Amino acid sequence: MSVPRTLLLALMVSLGMCVCAAQQSGHGVAQRTTNPKKAQPNNAPQDITVINHIVFIIKENRTFDNYFGQYPGANGATTGLTSYGATIPLTQTPDYTYPLDPEHGWASGNEAIDGGKMDRFDLLADSNINGQGFIGYTEAMPGQLPNYWSYAQNFVLADNAFSSIQSDSFSNHLFTVAAQSVGALDITGPTDNSQSGSFGCDAPAGTAGVTADDEGNLSKVFPCYDVQTLADSLESAGISWAFYAPSQGEKGYNFSTLDAFTQIRNGPLWSTNVINDADFASDAATGLPAVSWLVAGGAASEHPNHGALCAGENWTVEQINAIMNGPDWDSTAIFLTWDDFGGLYDHVPPPVVDNWGLGPRVPFLIISPYARAGYISSTQYEFSSVLKFIEERFGLAPLTERDAEANDTTDSFNFSQTPLPPLILQTRTCPMNSLNTVPFGGQAVNTSSTPFIVTFTNWGTTTVSVGTPTITGPFTQTNTCKKSIGAGGSCMVDVTFSPTELGSQTGTLTLPTSYGGGTSVSVGLQGTGSQTSLSVRYPGLTFPLIPYGTGTITKSVTLTNTSTSTLSISNIQIVGGAFSQTNNCGSTVNPGADCTFNVSFKPTTASALPETDAYYGDLVIYSNDPASPIQLRLSGDGTPVSYTPKSLTFSSQAVGTTSAPQTVAITNHGTTTLTFGSVGASGAFSATNTCTGGVATEAKCTVSVTFTPTQTGANNGSLTLVDSGGDSPQVLTLTGTGTN
Repeated sequence: MSVPRTLLLALMVSLGMCVCAAQQSGHGVAQRTTNPKKAQPNNAPQDITVINHIVFIIKENRTFDNYFGQYPGANGATTGLTSYGATIPLTQTPDYTYPLDPEHGWASGNEAIDGGKMDRFDLLADSNINGQGFIGYTEAMPGQLPNYWSYAQNFVLADNAFSSIQSDSFSNHLFTVAAQSVGALDITGPTDNSQSGSFGCDAPAGTAGVTADDEGNLSKVFPCYDVQTLADSLESAGISWAFYAPSQGEKGYNFSTLDAFTQIRNGPLWSTNVINDADFASDAATGLPAVSWLVAGGAASEHPNHGALCAGENWTVEQINAIMNGPDWDSTAIFLTWDDFGGLYDHVPPPVVDNWGLGPRVPFLIISPYARAGYISSTQYEFSSVLKFIEERFGLAPLTERDAEANDTTDSFNFSQTPLPPLILQTRTCPMNSLNTVPFGGQAVNTSSTPFIVTFTNWGTTTVSVGTPTITGPFTQTNTCKKSIGAGGSCMVDVTFSPTELGSQTGTLTLPTSYGGGTSVSVGLQGTGSQTSLSVRYPGLTFPLIPYGTGTITKSVTLTNTSTSTLSISNIQIVGGAFSQTNNCGSTVNPGADCTFNVSFKPTTASALPETDAYYGDLVIYSNDPASPIQLRLSGDGTPVSYTPKSLTFSSQAVGTTSAPQTVAITNHGTTTLTFGSVGASGAFSATNTCTGGVATEAKCTVSVTFTPTQTGANNGSLTLVDSGGDSPQVLTLTGTGTN
């Protein structure tokens, strides 16, 4: 017999928990409510045990500088360093960035950090378009996140809190429940781009966690793990807990982190303790378990390309208001953070605590009656710090070295202070336009740019009327905007920049609308009329996979002087040790003339542990062009593995008989031993190998393949090598013909 969830939660709350009467009073932005119970009894414990409820809220893909770079007194930045040595301003961050999503996986995290220099965020895909620092080099202006700033002003803002691993959501979310990523650096496979797919035990076939051991050996395993989580520890100790997240089929289900742990996903706790996030506010109004995790999907997540700053902040405020208006505020600690850097700039080098992290800083707020009011903590935190706080409060053993050694956040509390009353905040009317200014960068005079998508969204609950967009300056637009937009609906305007003269150009896109009681919404447009045109633009030159040290791939880029004046080139810079260039441009290019850059890619063994197969670089051209410097992004893939031949074809073979073997030679060009998870053949083929035990640097092993047809005619199969090379698995084609 199943227990109703409301009754179950009531039972959970009763397990050693104090349930206090709900207090509620007047509302107002940044105004505290009056709480007549704020004074503690004289005999109340004056230590961490005054906390009986802990809520861990995890949102998506932001850095500290992106949200709090301008916060007074905090360690923030208003400028950022680029790969080519420039310092550029952090401009206003968009409310959301659809369809652009800055790259933020394991390889790109390593690249952006650049050994602590924090100067290569511009090399990440979708981070920097045409040298304009968009989207990676942006930050929220003070008025964009007023409620988050109110929490910081009245409770605790941590300006030295880091993501747990220099990678993306999957790996970091594992840390929020297990104080480890189970070695997973990244995830590959057919996960759903709409964010409704799972990253865990429900992931589609073919999904794999890219896992590394302490020696840097890579393997790929289905992302369904069997290691202890904090939820398991709480359950064993009889301490109530719940994980609130989108349900299967909803956007954000991939953030339901406990789905990645088989003992929970495939056990009874999945149906009793993993709860839809839409139920959190109502549960908070009646009483929360001792420990709650809370994640969201869609706009509420604040993920740049499908979440939104304002809508996400509103969602958070609603959840925290529910806690503050509920019976448990007097004994609650809320930890609010964001899961990874999202490809966005931060200027503080992450400390190196092990092979995997820490990753770039993330926003981190502590909200509690016992939080030190208006305090900025510069103590080093990471996600394991929250787990350690929970473990210390409830007498639980650490899960890993990470939570054992992490700082526990108690410096941000004063358990003896008069408890702070609730801070009930109002949600805001969100801006209809996704961004305030579109930066087009340099564009050759008398040519047209690729269209830039500007999205307008009706965040209200009723239909709004919409007029025809208008545009000024050397810009044109096409749009999908109808006469009205329903609640939650959007329309998109494609804006094109077509400069007719050199130098800075500006314009305005205006959409007449009744949204928010206004008459129109405006977006600024800016670009630079350029003397030059490159035959390749964003995302730049991309080179195919090549084994380390085995050869060079060269691609050409043509620079054309489209103006009527001479182009003077003062310097040419190549960023990235795997890239080089030659050119025939000289120091000047005449009007109407062109010249050629030959850019070469030759990957060398990666020095990072573990080895990564991604390489990033820049071709930077300095000249008298108003758009100088011209930046062309370079990227390529390298691998420690080479194999010959690339495919095997067998001669005609009688059905039921076995051919003579054919051999594939595998060479390890890496700096660590190449290990194999499996070597297998499919179809009418079988394989044996000498690769067991691993292959040393610059050594070889062989795989012998035989063909035993079971039918006449063409027989097709494959040889799959699962190894510690960054591009694993390698798949070779096998063919043969069966005869009578």
